[in-house]
Amino acid sequence: MIRTLGVLVVVLGFVTAHAQNAPPATADKGIAVQPQPGNSARAADTEAVAPVQQAAPDNNSPPAAVSPAALREPLPLEWWERSEWWLVIPTWILALVSFGLVVYTARLWKATSALLEDARGISRRELRSYVALDEIFFSEAGEAAAGVHKLRIRNYGQTPASRMSIWCERASHLPQEGVKPFYDSPVVDGQLLHPVQAFTVGLAAAPLYRIGKPGFFTYGRIIYSDIYGHWWVTKFCYRYEGDGSFVPHGDYNNEEGPFDTPPA
Repeated sequence: MIRTLGVLVVVLGFVTAHAQNAPPATADKGIAVQPQPGNSARAADTEAVAPVQQAAPDNNSPPAAVSPAALREPLPLEWWERSEWWLVIPTWILALVSFGLVVYTARLWKATSALLEDARGISRRELRSYVALDEIFFSEAGEAAAGVHKLRIRNYGQTPASRMSIWCERASHLPQEGVKPFYDSPVVDGQLLHPVQAFTVGLAAAPLYRIGKPGFFTYGRIIYSDIYGHWWVTKFCYRYEGDGSFVPHGDYNNEEGPFDTPPA
């Protein structure tokens, strides 16, 4: 609205100034001689008088005086009345909108990347192998090797577990808190275990760890590698309650990993 009014004022001022400075229009018209009454001959032969010639202007005459108002410079416009400001405002608005689009695109890209990474992680967790202790027991008396202490290890994942090693020890009491359990040597080493496949291993017979003597502990760890080259450790610890019953003990049954190299 202000811009429109300013434009109208400028246009009106320009038209007014042009109208004041324009010279008056003149026309050379002949002066007709009116016939005199009583003189029919002269009235019949009336001739038009030649137009009056104007005297040529004298170039040596002094110039006409100019009023001070004509020499005065026009007042400057206010900043909001200048046309360039009406171009700056849309430019800033466009810059702000462009900046907002850049920020929104960056956040969208970051969110999309995080979503893809989460989906990739979920897919890997679903497809990787999960090896754990399936059962710990004494063999039945009807079997060929009655009373043998055995472990059954199973792969619960959807892909094979490679380079699997099983470490297991038995003791009448557990190591103190913070003390690393001692393992002599792996019971099984370098084993490949396919999905849903189970592997059963028997432990050496010992008088303190037999079917009729409850109260001892069987603990160990299973180390294996998944299809992505990551290493995992599954720990287990069971206490024998008698009558062939083993129950998990404490917080020693858990999984650790992944590791880039085989854990020591």
